[in-house]
Amino acid sequence: MPALSDVQKAEMVEITRKWVETLILGLNLCPFAKAPLLREAVRFVVHDTDSMRGFVEAFCDEIDWLEQHPETETTLMILPRLGERAHFLPFVQYCEETIVLNQWTADYQIVGFHPLARFEGLAPDSPQNLTGMAPLPVLHLLRVASVEALGQAVKKDVQAENDRILKKMSPSEVKRLWEKILT
Repeated sequence: MPALSDVQKAEMVEITRKWVETLILGLNLCPFAKAPLLREAVRFVVHDTDSMRGFVEAFCDEIDWLEQHPETETTLMILPRLGERAHFLPFVQYCEETIVLNQWTADYQIVGFHPLARFEGLAPDSPQNLTGMAPLPVLHLLRVASVEALGQAVKKDVQAENDRILKKMSPSEVKRLWEKILT
């Protein structure tokens, strides 16, 4: 596959940023996301690799980058070539294992988001699936200390609140959200 151009990468960053602003912040699905985004402490980066080895190296590079840039709260790795969930899920699992093996569990945690994310027990078109979906495959790297500090400040069950919000959404509302993100 040909390498992505800088323009294509910039478009992917813009789409991902719109997803965070429209879906994550707009619906308040993650009460932790607003402050770092407003402080410009979120790193959006596209990794244009097409091998599992390249993806893993990119993940380790991002951990190293966070180590060297303490002012960055969190990183969203945009991984357009991991469009197939059959490849994305093992990658996320390998990254989780890498965190454990390198004894980074006190420092970092990850969350994977994918366009085809569906949760067991939910209908494929359930709005509740939105909590795991993104317009492109994304691996979110978070600093544990930040999550814990923000978690202390939030005195609610975030998942229960998300379920309450998303259950109320109609299919047309979900469609409008995606149209806003992707246009």
